Amino acid sequence: MKQLAMAAVLAAAIALPASASAPTEWAGAWGYATSPATRTVSGENPAGTYRYRIRASQSGDALRLVLTNPEGAAPLSIAAISIARAAQKDGFALDEPSRTPVTLGTTAPIAGGQIVDTRPAALAVRAGDDLIVEIVTSSPSTTVAGNAGFPAAFAPGPVDARGERLEAVKLRPLVTQMAVHDPAAPCTIVTLGDSITEGARGTRADWRGWPGVLARRLIDQGAGKRCGVVNMGISGNRLLRAGRGTAAIERFERDVASVPGVTHLIVLEGVNDIWRATLVGEPPVGPADLIVGYRKLIAAAHAKGIRIYGGTITPGFGWKAFTREMEDTRQTTNAWIRSSGEFDAVIDFDAALRDTSNPPMVLRTYDSGDHLHPCNAGYEAMGRAIPLSLFRSNP
Repeated sequence: MKQLAMAAVLAAAIALPASASAPTEWAGAWGYATSPATRTVSGENPAGTYRYRIRASQSGDALRLVLTNPEGAAPLSIAAISIARAAQKDGFALDEPSRTPVTLGTTAPIAGGQIVDTRPAALAVRAGDDLIVEIVTSSPSTTVAGNAGFPAAFAPGPVDARGERLEAVKLRPLVTQMAVHDPAAPCTIVTLGDSITEGARGTRADWRGWPGVLARRLIDQGAGKRCGVVNMGISGNRLLRAGRGTAAIERFERDVASVPGVTHLIVLEGVNDIWRATLVGEPPVGPADLIVGYRKLIAAAHAKGIRIYGGTITPGFGWKAFTREMEDTRQTTNAWIRSSGEFDAVIDFDAALRDTSNPPMVLRTYDSGDHLHPCNAGYEAMGRAIPLSLFRSNP
């Protein structure tokens, strides 16, 4: 009976376009936002087999994926997609009996800038499960810059379950979202930010960055329903203008509102706006400009019934490009985030990382070495600075 019920659910979902399926039926469980292809990147990814290891933050009795071919990229030809449970604690070996074919919503090549949903796949997922997504391409794809070293694996031809022919690579995945089927999922958290949200310079591939720490803490609460976490950080991203990736104020629909079941948004953006404003040809950016950007995101979130939490900008003094003038902008902006009352809540990432120097720097034990990005311990401190009580009720 359970298999028949699941088949009915999948049949109903397949009969409808992704945008027409009930939003309460699905919940975001993983994410990795795309950034555009750039002329500064040479070369391309050869055709062949690619495997990505992703960790689910929500449970469900089925799943579906979103694939994105970045703007400016050559058309992407997909020969096959499958997903399976990981066979080992690390690496890209998969559990062959669990391998489940995944069908794209189109057979045509995916054009640059196009986003395509897959059909639902009948693979049950538990929060915390490691899954292997295998994508076989039939033609070369465009290399995309701006990733924080997402671990993947590649082989020029077919591979077995153990993946012995695979070679480790680091590249931005073609998969940008995974959702699970769970009508009772209580909430889904999207984290919108730059490299410090994506998890740059962290070395833990299992729980990526501070959003991964938050997801682990939610899972560790024990039995029962819990929120999932979808990490939509892009290294080099800015709040107000395009840099590496579309500006945060412009990617709300693509990377936040598109996530099934999204109920909460955490924003940590601004440090790249501050330092890049000092470059030749860039317009100046002050606290008032950043506040305008935050207000746009607040309005967009509230229009969708999403609670939005503001993260204070973390310290950067001591980093190669940071000056005292930039620090003044950061401090004034953080004072507004903390005191304005315009966000639904404030998460003080600055307080979690800073030392007591003047100007404050990232605490040495939390510093990855460049005085801007946290190390694993720093991301742990950030993730633990988020009160779980913020997610105990839905909007």
